[in-house]
Amino acid sequence: MPPNEPCPHCGQLVLDWHNEWYNGGERAAIYKGQAAMDCPLCRQPVLWFESRDIAAPLANAQPSACQRLATLAAQWVTIREPTCVNLAGYIAHHAAGRQYAGYWPASEVQQADQQVTQP
Repeated sequence: MPPNEPCPHCGQLVLDWHNEWYNGGERAAIYKGQAAMDCPLCRQPVLWFESRDIAAPLANAQPSACQRLATLAAQWVTIREPTCVNLAGYIAHHAAGRQYAGYWPASEVQQADQQVTQP
């Protein structure tokens, strides 16, 4: 998913759509057009096409919107943004991460961070 793409619903610029935070099956369904991502800002369903374009679903076709997994996000942060330390740090201190503030309850973020750091 290309970064810095506006949501076709709310029009807000999403700095990173973080499609890697969906589980493998959902990611495959999203790529095939069988499911939608959700905008991290307005939570409306968004389709992503192999052409790398995004669009709102047609009014008569409302695919289910998958939700990103906090555990996958927490794992991703430790690899891709280690200076943020954990998911809570990414959400608090990174511009793209701040767009996910409120996406998950704080307790879910904390639990995901604990799962990633436990041996």
